[in-house]
Amino acid sequence: MADGGQTSRGAGKRQQMNADLVRAARAPADLDRLVTTLGGGSFDFNAILAIADILPVMVAYVDADLTYRFLNKPLAEWLELPRRDILGHHMRQVLGDDAFSHREPMVTAALKGERMFFASEFDHRTRGRVAVQTDYVPWADANGRVNGIIILLKDITEERATERALKESEERFRRIANSAPALMWVTRIDRVRDFVNDAYASFLGLSADEARVLDWRSRIHPEDQDRIIAESIAGEASLQPFTLEARYLGTTANIGG
Repeated sequence: MADGGQTSRGAGKRQQMNADLVRAARAPADLDRLVTTLGGGSFDFNAILAIADILPVMVAYVDADLTYRFLNKPLAEWLELPRRDILGHHMRQVLGDDAFSHREPMVTAALKGERMFFASEFDHRTRGRVAVQTDYVPWADANGRVNGIIILLKDITEERATERALKESEERFRRIANSAPALMWVTRIDRVRDFVNDAYASFLGLSADEARVLDWRSRIHPEDQDRIIAESIAGEASLQPFTLEARYLGTTANIGG
């Protein structure tokens, strides 16, 4: 009989906690930054939790005291911790002092009702240093009081590595291009000039930034302009290698020498 009473009281507490999280709230106005619960009607909270577990999104919820009250299966698996070791614990205990201290200003802002979106690094327990993208979404009641924060997390380590490799490749290209005596430049697919090498800028007698934004057509001999522009447009549209030949005006030093 006593066991049955404890079970009944435990179920009552869970129902009350669920009710607190899904209480009716005002509708957001003007893209309100506070996420509020749905007004009117009801839904199966347990079903929502089950859906959260199968979504390919890492999500958690901490209350106003920054204690974890929920996290879905993808996040627990990513952290490589059982949920029982996270639920009921403060963010500082789960993340560690350094990681929490870095995030604390964003957490404070979220508790004041401001949605915070940022990228940062995190020392994973087995994978080492990883890059994560985090979204702190304030969770407010009908009166606008923030009761906690919904945390959305994305591992962007591979994306960061790809970006870093691309940047290093571009830097290597620029170093090689700037050491070449030939005039070189890069034009994007939208026909905006993205890079000119040192030889190109020197030929024009301009700085690299000035040479990059210069209307190159102004340096083509008037008799060649219409033909070169037409051939350039056609060549770029073909996405194939092409050659242009024209008379190009450089500096006096280049012309004379």
